Amino acid sequence: MKKFFIKIFIMFLLPFVFIIVSYIHFLDVYNVFHYKNVRDNGIEPNKNYIKMRYILDNPAYFDSFLFGSSRVAFINVANIPGLHCYNMTYSVGIPREHRENLEVMIKKNIIPAVVLMGIDDVGCYTDPKTHHNDLLRMPYPTEAIHDYTAYIKFLIKYINPDVLRSIPVIISHKGNNLAYRKQFYENGGVSIELPEQTNVDWENIFVYGPPFHEYGIDNVIADIQSIIDLCHRNNIKLILFTNPLHILTYQPAIRNGYIDFLSRLSGITNYYNFSGINDITVNNDNYHEASHYKVKVGDLIIDVIFNDKIDQKLLSQGFGYYVTNENKNEFIDLLLNQRNP
Repeated sequence: MKKFFIKIFIMFLLPFVFIIVSYIHFLDVYNVFHYKNVRDNGIEPNKNYIKMRYILDNPAYFDSFLFGSSRVAFINVANIPGLHCYNMTYSVGIPREHRENLEVMIKKNIIPAVVLMGIDDVGCYTDPKTHHNDLLRMPYPTEAIHDYTAYIKFLIKYINPDVLRSIPVIISHKGNNLAYRKQFYENGGVSIELPEQTNVDWENIFVYGPPFHEYGIDNVIADIQSIIDLCHRNNIKLILFTNPLHILTYQPAIRNGYIDFLSRLSGITNYYNFSGINDITVNNDNYHEASHYKVKVGDLIIDVIFNDKIDQKLLSQGFGYYVTNENKNEFIDLLLNQRNP
């Protein structure tokens, strides 16, 4: 009798489990099963994984890549002269994962002419371990290049009943934005057609701040050094720059050691600085909210780096300042004086 009930239980359980798993796969909240045809469903997809699969499947599409957190999302890489660049931006992108992704590309013989990387407080102070079980930010399984079962293990994590909680969001979302999908595959950035936000309450706006020093500046500097070394070994031109943080985000960052990080960074490499208190970062019209600058600011970054075009007043405020080991003391003094006029 006991065996009979076990058989009956299995007969009903297995179809139920199959239905649930199939529905989760179909729902695919984070688009990992639909990376070739990403859907606008109201939930941010795992862009890190999707973009890596897209690039590995299409190795000849681009000759350059821009790495960074979501703060580089509004750099319209189509405006970069002389390059066919793809924007690898994703939420809370960090140097260690950028290095791992670039290593996979190189092993697959995708060797870009130029790599750009945007640095910010998020990349400096986020512990990579916090992404390991985060379905939105789970990194591309780099070990899959040697072991295909790593793909399976990665995807199994998305057969997770918890994603069913997102059903109300997906149902209520008026999506299927074809422009979103087109932009995603053309250059990887956020659509430049993003509507203007007119109701931002700047007096009470939420300011996102990463968990400072969980990972540690020493580790982040080591990660960036490994990217520098990797690019040098493969004759890749590496261009580093700091994101222009809105003053509401920049001020808590410097209270937690961001200027120290910038000083340390100048000891291992040259970079373009757009951080600080300047006419761009204090102007709310240049930002969607306190975390993301607009396309017009991204165009200013492109102008400085590629067109040698910079407003001298902005330069005197540190925006577009090319930092080297030789001038780093002068640069750091500039930032400190801004903080303590």
